[in-house]
Amino acid sequence: MSRSKKGRSGHRLLFVFLSVVLLSRLSPAADIPYVWTGVDRVVAVADLHGDYDRFVFILTQPGVGVLDEEFHWVAGKTHLVQLGDIMDRGTDAKKIFDLLIRLEKEAAAVGGMVHVLLGNHEEMNITGISLDYPNYVKVEQFVDFLPEPYRKAKEAKYLKTLSPEERKTAEEGGLDVATDENLASFWQEILDRRDPEARKAYLLGFIDAYGDWLLRKNAIIKIDDVVFVHGGVSEAFSKWPLPEINSVMRTELKFFQGMIRDPQQDRHPFKPKIVYNPDSPLWFRGLATKGGRSAQSGVDRILANLGARAMVIGHNFFSFPGGSPIVGKDQVARFQDKIWMMDTGISGSYEGVPSALIYDKGDFKVWGETEELAARTAVKLPPPTALPPKEMEEFLRTASVVGRGPGPGGRTDAWRLTLEADGVVRTALFKYIDRRRPDPLADSYRYDLAAYALDKYLVLGFVPPIVPYQVDKTPGALQAFVANSISEADRKEQHLVPRDPEAFEKSMTDLMVFQNLVYDDCQNEKDTLVNHDNGKIFRVDFSEAFAPKRVTVPRCDIRKCSRLLYKKLNGWDDKTVASLMAPYLNDEEIRALNMRREIIVRYIQKLIEIVGETNVLF
Repeated sequence: MSRSKKGRSGHRLLFVFLSVVLLSRLSPAADIPYVWTGVDRVVAVADLHGDYDRFVFILTQPGVGVLDEEFHWVAGKTHLVQLGDIMDRGTDAKKIFDLLIRLEKEAAAVGGMVHVLLGNHEEMNITGISLDYPNYVKVEQFVDFLPEPYRKAKEAKYLKTLSPEERKTAEEGGLDVATDENLASFWQEILDRRDPEARKAYLLGFIDAYGDWLLRKNAIIKIDDVVFVHGGVSEAFSKWPLPEINSVMRTELKFFQGMIRDPQQDRHPFKPKIVYNPDSPLWFRGLATKGGRSAQSGVDRILANLGARAMVIGHNFFSFPGGSPIVGKDQVARFQDKIWMMDTGISGSYEGVPSALIYDKGDFKVWGETEELAARTAVKLPPPTALPPKEMEEFLRTASVVGRGPGPGGRTDAWRLTLEADGVVRTALFKYIDRRRPDPLADSYRYDLAAYALDKYLVLGFVPPIVPYQVDKTPGALQAFVANSISEADRKEQHLVPRDPEAFEKSMTDLMVFQNLVYDDCQNEKDTLVNHDNGKIFRVDFSEAFAPKRVTVPRCDIRKCSRLLYKKLNGWDDKTVASLMAPYLNDEEIRALNMRREIIVRYIQKLIEIVGETNVLF
């Protein structure tokens, strides 16, 4: 290499290094505390989702004792922890932000403190993707964060659509989406058509008004020997120092803010470690979904790594049909009172119960609105039994929804639905995100439907049955839930031996071929599930698959293939496959799929030539 080229390369490396350093320094992390000791009383309130009225209702209750009737601080040296997810689903996020900003000052003046933690919904608004999710950003929230010049310009256009009499009434009464149904419909239409100018105005208005304030908030804090965090801490992240989690989070969010302000700005490739990571403290659901002895030992290790005796989390709300559950210790404490799950559906959008966790001189107490006993469904889930695919498809299409809660977690959002038909109860996942390519963050339920259609065409049985479905006028897809299973990642971690190792290995090799075909992430073993009873393998979540990549060799290592699958690949008909995929994939994605099939077949043929047919096909 010439000296000049070496010099240019060195300058580029220096530029990247300085950029990272500068970005880190721009993130105000070093002067932001994250640990407090000697605190006698802490009040923690979880996910609010825009419900200002329920928030102040909680804080003014005598048993909570944080605010007086005029919503001023009366809690002395108490620490108030809001566990994140102030935004989305409800209408008054801005009002809650403004209240908390005022309370920060009032509490500090008397020795108290207000901690606002970041939730995944704050992350989604800061990074700009919350608008992609149906019904997350309500009209009121959308309008609240718009820059005033943009909002007034749009309102002027709205007024021109009214008759002179209507215009006069609107101007005299003031333009308010909360009271003016026509104005609300006007803005809702802008939201529904995903107007690029309006979306950018919302994001810029939000980060300009509250971005710097939010970037000075923590993702995780520790008060005495209790950790507070929105989603939870996985074992991997428990090994991170707390200040590093907070610092990296701020740095990554600041990067996304910069991209929103200037999308054309030249930036080097950036792969976040925390943002959008399903195991990050903002998204992790494992502490709510896992149980048993192995999970208990995992919780003990996590807390030991954190130097804590307990953890308080939000993010994980499960609803019960027929009414709200009583909020008490039995509902929110897990793992020998070491994990406290405080998302009780406070927001009216969930119809849950207002609640707070009070940590008073080392003891935990739960306050909740407990006037009504939960009218929980009396129907019990039977032991899961497999249905043939066609029967399962029919069940998914026709069964009634009798319960709803959050899905198992991950970047791809989903609802867990309880279905009942003719006395039979099963669980399914409703996937509704539909962000298709060329969006760089492509994530769509349509790719799951495509994977199932292709799986049936090849007669593999890896993809659980899934059908087009609609919930509350939101289109999506409903997929059978794989119960009584363990992920391949967990199986390996626990050193569990398959029931039939030879059959298991053969099935995994065919799955690898299928993953190559649909351009799935072969390294992600969390979405490969193994049934405990019969060892059958399932693959779930293809929402980011089918990228239009025209590879020259298989993406993941292929060493063997069943004769049945090899025969199916050789008998593949491009037109038939294109017809099957047309409802879900675009032309470029279909062409890439057909090309990958050709490459895989040629690759297997070459393997046979090199090592012999009996060493490749089984």
